[in-house]
Amino acid sequence: MGTTATLPKAVLVGVPRSGTTSLYRYLSQHPQICLSEVKEVNFLSYPGEEAARTDYPWMRFPVRSLAEYKRLFEGAGDRVPVDFSASCFRSSVAIGRIHRFLPDAHCFVVLRDPVTRAWSAYLNRLAKGYENRPPAEALVPGELAVDNGFYYERLKAFRDAFGPERVRVWLFDDLRARPQETLGEVFGYLGVDRPVSIDTTEVYNRSGVPRSEALQRLLPSYKRRRQLGDALPKPVLAALQRLGHLNRGPAPSLPPEVEGRLRDLYADDVDRVEGLLGRDLSAWRSG
Repeated sequence: MGTTATLPKAVLVGVPRSGTTSLYRYLSQHPQICLSEVKEVNFLSYPGEEAARTDYPWMRFPVRSLAEYKRLFEGAGDRVPVDFSASCFRSSVAIGRIHRFLPDAHCFVVLRDPVTRAWSAYLNRLAKGYENRPPAEALVPGELAVDNGFYYERLKAFRDAFGPERVRVWLFDDLRARPQETLGEVFGYLGVDRPVSIDTTEVYNRSGVPRSEALQRLLPSYKRRRQLGDALPKPVLAALQRLGHLNRGPAPSLPPEVEGRLRDLYADDVDRVEGLLGRDLSAWRSG
């Protein structure tokens, strides 16, 4: 295996809460794919120090220089290096930075029913301690959990910038319903062998609520774990993450009145995405 620094040949540019963590775990099993140890690299969506601090206080930018970025993929050898940074989809600087640093890279996106994606984002923020409002108050236009579900304009911007052949789209529904076949398509797009056995039995970063509120109070919050990230050994942080995962119960149902409002809100955007992709998205209209 070589040690020459290299740069990604492909970038997962979106969308958060659409199965990207599971996809990252599945692709990491492929011997011909090189993923960085850090999943959310966010180098390509980095807007600069001041904007990162003022406009994106909730987001981590662990890699900020090109030299650091290259080091993530040292030793890729003959493997295909892939960057997973779902933040790129909404970033105002990502398209320009991909053009600048990875002019020949291919991009791919995983899209999810925007209503269930918004609900998942809400539950995720609730679990991390960033949200305490009821869904009817939190899931409204102007909130990130909702606004991130409007896909058409950003998807069109990526396709206009790189061409449709370099911006491939898969659906969360495909990854969930036929994971092996979908992974085979992803492998083909990345130019690696398809006949590889991938364990897809585990679903990662699943939405849910704490099974035990008492245990949840004992565990450091997500924000606190981030603050302790450099101070605690990685095995300790990993153990805390596992405990949090084990304590996460099934996700509750989205209140029907909120779901109906969101279905109406996204209807026009879903129509436009459907036309852009040439895929039947009727399931996104009815839920």
